[in-house]
Amino acid sequence: MEITKNHEEQIRQATEDFKKAMGIRNTMSIRVAKRVTAILRIGMVSFGVVTLILLLMLFAFTSKMDEMIVALDTMNGQFTTMSENMTMIKSTMNSMQRNIGHVPVITQATVSISSSVAGMRAEVDGMKENIASLNREVYVITNQVGNMNGQIRSIDPAVQYMSRDVNRMSGPMRLFNKFNPLE
Repeated sequence: MEITKNHEEQIRQATEDFKKAMGIRNTMSIRVAKRVTAILRIGMVSFGVVTLILLLMLFAFTSKMDEMIVALDTMNGQFTTMSENMTMIKSTMNSMQRNIGHVPVITQATVSISSSVAGMRAEVDGMKENIASLNREVYVITNQVGNMNGQIRSIDPAVQYMSRDVNRMSGPMRLFNKFNPLE
């Protein structure tokens, strides 16, 4: 098979078309490669930034770990204390609730006592009036006794005079008593 000019021209044209297609393909590959490279670079830089941020966070976290452990221990102790206090408060509240149950009985007894005290107050007021009346009567009696005492004092010299007189008058009778055979 012989290559004719027309064939040669077609082969040359095909080669040139192939060359152009390869150039276009090469250009496209280079453009795609540049884009992929840019994307990869941006991705790697972003990955590096994220990695750096994570490392800084890990460093910050680990550098404050001792302080966080101390704070957590303190919080744990405080929560334990709060829990114990809440248990004590709960038991106190239960005790108060049981003791509050007695309040109506106490209130009722207090009302009863209050009415008894009111009755006693009325009786005491009556006793006060009786005692005041007795005081007045004793005062009157004391005055009367004082008057009687004064009268007896005034009678006493008269009685003494009478006693002398009776003694004098009984002198002769005493003499007769000496003669009395019954003695």
